[in-house]
Amino acid sequence: MAPPQQGEQCGRPAGSALVWVVTALLLLAVLGGGGCLVAYVVLPPAESPAWIPAVGLSLVALPWAFWLATCAYRCVTTRSADRAVAPAVGGSIVSRNSPGS
Repeated sequence: MAPPQQGEQCGRPAGSALVWVVTALLLLAVLGGGGCLVAYVVLPPAESPAWIPAVGLSLVALPWAFWLATCAYRCVTTRSADRAVAPAVGGSIVSRNSPGS
């Protein structure tokens, strides 16, 4: 058996720890934002700072923004990778339904 390659530990890819870190940070953002929104609802208007709803909504929206940015990145990189592939030569592809095959 070959020794593990750089970036591999016990058969896991190097990015698996990063996925858990990002997941934990997004969970903490949602919980913190939810806490801010609960505090805004529970506290009397005179005691509630003006920044609590803005921070609460921002923290709750952070995972959505991350998800949208990830989708946009994947779409852009997929399209640029498709453009980098050389186009097929027109006469080299033969269809199964073409006559003479």
